[in-house]
Amino acid sequence: MKILAALIFSVLLFTVTASAGTPFESFIYRLEKTPEVKRASLVEEYLGSAEVPVVEGTSVWFVYRDPAASSVSVAGDFNDWKAGMDILEKVPGTDLFYLRMEYESDARLDYKFVIDGSRWVLDPLNPARVTGGFGPNCELAMPGYLQPPEIIFDPDIPHGEVIEERFVSEILGNERGIYFYLPPGYSDGEEIYPVLFIHDGGEYISLGSMVIVADNLIAAGGIDPLIMVFIDPVDRSGEYKSGKGFMRMITEEIVPMVDGRFRTDRDPASRGMMGASLGGLISVHITWDNPGLFGFCASQSGAFMRNYTDAVKMIEAGPPREIRYYLDWGTYETRIADSNEELREAILRGGHELIWKVYHEGHSWGSWRAHVDDILKAFSGRNRSVRKSMGGVP
Repeated sequence: MKILAALIFSVLLFTVTASAGTPFESFIYRLEKTPEVKRASLVEEYLGSAEVPVVEGTSVWFVYRDPAASSVSVAGDFNDWKAGMDILEKVPGTDLFYLRMEYESDARLDYKFVIDGSRWVLDPLNPARVTGGFGPNCELAMPGYLQPPEIIFDPDIPHGEVIEERFVSEILGNERGIYFYLPPGYSDGEEIYPVLFIHDGGEYISLGSMVIVADNLIAAGGIDPLIMVFIDPVDRSGEYKSGKGFMRMITEEIVPMVDGRFRTDRDPASRGMMGASLGGLISVHITWDNPGLFGFCASQSGAFMRNYTDAVKMIEAGPPREIRYYLDWGTYETRIADSNEELREAILRGGHELIWKVYHEGHSWGSWRAHVDDILKAFSGRNRSVRKSMGGVP
């Protein structure tokens, strides 16, 4: 009798425990206990009022419905966009697939579903989208993530002028898109302005919202007015992986052209360069090799892996330059994060001024556009008080 009583108690305890847990777990438990003929209506009822992905604390439930799918996985910043790695479970008798994942309370990540191992689709139940270099992705923003208000266009403030042209390089024998941002009031005065040169220029305008951010910050008094030069690549990989001809084009053709055409402050402290990924890599090399031209360098998720560069040894070999640095990267960029940490330490050991920030994000424009304001403030000198310190997360 004692054995029977203990067995009954164990079954009851398991039942109570299984039906408890998070609200989504309770829903799945009820769904699996419901006769299959009634499960479809229960799924409709639940998803009719749920926000997807379902976020409960630090738990995220990815949910997908497809009666024809044999398998569903989720790929994104969190698994290096590998299909078939994180596989959703299907509830028998329904078209519902689900998977539980854990993320930090302030994480922001891009993702897509992969159907039957080959068909990549957006999450039809999640309206949040972010555009990247390869098109739109779905966005997962945890409750502690703050959306960047500065990327929103404000029609009620003064706006700078963007001049779009084609630039022909005699050094490289090619031509590319180039865009000049002149701040509000430029044509009405005689002031000179600091200049920031930006790699992947067109994408920093269209995907990084950088013109909008600059307009908003200038209007709010958050930065000093500046000129920005957005430069498109032609052979991105070849040019940005320390391409010597590309460096010469920047320093011998584009910088003199900008100085001759616009009212620029030619003090190196007032001339900077920035970029993302390989654009961050080439920014570090150009500014290091030309300290008489550039006194500021910013990199977002810089590709400083050893198979691309030896930037760490370059900076450690010295002597130190009078260059102010800004670095940011995401904890979901494993190789990127490791190499940026090495570069950070080299910059600090060299005694350079550095602002560095780490976020629970991935390698995406969704991350970079949200931190463009930090770069503009660092270039303007408005947040010097946090130099050699870190915002974001460890």
